[in-house]
Amino acid sequence: MSGMNYEIQNRKLQSYKHTFDYNFCKRKYNEYARMTLEEFKACLKDSKKIGEIGHLCSFILWIKNKEKYEYRDSLGDYGLIHLLFHCLENNHHADIHAEYIHELFKEDIKLV
Repeated sequence: MSGMNYEIQNRKLQSYKHTFDYNFCKRKYNEYARMTLEEFKACLKDSKKIGEIGHLCSFILWIKNKEKYEYRDSLGDYGLIHLLFHCLENNHHADIHAEYIHELFKEDIKLV
């Protein structure tokens, strides 16, 4: 992203909390990590499984980088990425999070 600056403001997710289930994440991580390359490649072509992989990765990165903090960090908004993967996994989540995501794109994310 060289040459592009961005600004993110008005993060409404400051009060949005999640419970980190280490055992579940570890089990899912191991499930994907132990796959052959061909099995993993097939998962990347399945919207539910890529949603699960992306959701797992972003959630783990968020926890590692900001344990016990709000849904934001200095490397980017893993919270927003997490919500996008929720939407990919299930249309119900798109209904729940659409307003916040739309607001970020329309008003809060500004390319300078």
